[in-house]
Amino acid sequence: MNNENIIQTFTEMAPNYEAIVNSELSRFWGVSYHEFINMLIELTPIWDGAKILDIATGTGVIPLKILHKFGSDHEIHGLDITHSMLINAHRKLDKIDSSNSIDFTCASAMEIPYKQKSFDLVLCGLATHHMNVDTLLKEVHRILRVGGQLSFADVGSSKLWHIPGVKLVLGLLAYFYYVIKEGTNRAWAEASAVSNVRTEEEWLFLLQQHNFRNISIKQLKSKYFWIPSPLVIFAEKLEEENNGKTQ
Repeated sequence: MNNENIIQTFTEMAPNYEAIVNSELSRFWGVSYHEFINMLIELTPIWDGAKILDIATGTGVIPLKILHKFGSDHEIHGLDITHSMLINAHRKLDKIDSSNSIDFTCASAMEIPYKQKSFDLVLCGLATHHMNVDTLLKEVHRILRVGGQLSFADVGSSKLWHIPGVKLVLGLLAYFYYVIKEGTNRAWAEASAVSNVRTEEEWLFLLQQHNFRNISIKQLKSKYFWIPSPLVIFAEKLEEENNGKTQ
C-alpha cells in the first residue's frame, strides 16, 4: 500500500470520516458504522485489566466505545498513520469527563512503535485492506503477549475474485465509483486495496503461518448478494517465534 496516498486520502476524509463511512456501510452492508463497531466489540472478549491497542483507530471510535462500555479498568491505546484523524480523536476524548485517558499515537501499523509482548488484545476495524497483511500480522504477533488475542473486522472476498481478470475489473469499478463520490485520492486508495482483500481461507492460512491458533472467522451478510461480505476474525497468540522458528 502507498502510505502517502493513504495519508492524503484520510486527511481529506477526516472532517467527515464517520459520516462517510456510516453512509457507505448502510448502503453496502445495511448497518450503520456505529452498529458495526458495536458488533465487533460485543463479539470481542475484553477481560478486566487488559492492555488494548486499536490499529487504524481513525477518530478513536473503538477506544472510546471500549472506555464507555467497560470503564477505566483498561489501558487503551489507539494507533493511526493519519495525524488529522487523531486530532479529531483527541477532540472527542477531551469532551469526556474521564480520569482514564486513551493514548493516541501517530504511526504505521507496518512498524508498530511498541515493545514486544506489550498488549493483551489488538483490534482493527475496516482497515486491513489498506495494509500489507503479512507485515501487519508479524507486527501484531510481536507486540502481543502469549495468550493475547487479535480481533479484526473488514471486507472479505470470495474465490470468484481469483478468476483471471476479476480483480482488475473490480479495481476499475472501485476507482470510477470513488472518483465520482470522493475524488482521485480515495479512488486510488480503494482501487489499490482490491488486491489486498482476502477470503476466509486466505486469512486462515496467513494466521496459521504467523503462529496464531484458536482461529475463528465469521462471515456476516451484506445488504446485496453481489457486495463482498464483511469478515470478523479472532485469533490467539500461543507460540513464540525465534529466528523464523517456533519455540
